[in-house]
Amino acid sequence: MTAKGFTALEILVSLAIMALLVVVSIGSFSKVQNTMYLDGAVESVSSLIREARSRTLASDGGSQFGVYFETKRAALFRGVSFSEGEPDNKVYNLPDKAEIININFPANSVVFKRMTGDTEVLGDVSIKLKNASNVKKILINEVGLIYVE
Repeated sequence: MTAKGFTALEILVSLAIMALLVVVSIGSFSKVQNTMYLDGAVESVSSLIREARSRTLASDGGSQFGVYFETKRAALFRGVSFSEGEPDNKVYNLPDKAEIININFPANSVVFKRMTGDTEVLGDVSIKLKNASNVKKILINEVGLIYVE
């Protein structure tokens, strides 16, 4: 008479293979999630910069606009320099996992010129995830165009 079914060894091997697949997929999911956090932060900061340039080109309120950068936030402001607490400021707080690590603009801000959308100097900001090596750089050239690398 032949026995039908699985042996204990076959069941243990199957469970070990499934556990290994779970561990590998969790690691991959974590990397994908980190990439999504970083991409989201970069896109939000880039959008704020684009909005500042667009509002300047449109002469919104007859003003020029800029973006001020700090480690945990970026703020769109009206005028030639950032002033904390102004009601027109539009602040974007980075997610807890992300931070701005390099700010290469005078006075930590970029300001766009009316009518042309140009900037005084080219510069960049780098955004990094706190517990990962992922870094993305937002570059702004002299004519106000934005590039992400």
